[in-house]
Amino acid sequence: MTDHYDVIVIGSGAGGGTLTHALAPTGKRILLLERGDFLPREPQNWDSKSVWVDLRYHNSGRWTDADTGEEFAPPSAAPYRYPPRG
Repeated sequence: MTDHYDVIVIGSGAGGGTLTHALAPTGKRILLLERGDFLPREPQNWDSKSVWVDLRYHNSGRWTDADTGEEFAPPSAAPYRYPPRG
């Protein structure tokens, strides 16, 4: 393993995974860091209602306000329900 990378991406979520995928063909040396576990291939993991409305996943990390240094909990996605299609 090398000690030099052109790009270090922290997190393989939507942003980090997309960025890493876009940079892969550039020939740059990329290090992708991830602290979380993988998502099992279960139908609920690919269902937007299960993830966003039923709140299938919760962040167990501590969130800190950069300005005040105080810890806080991010708002739930539950109030942002989409109207039914039809």
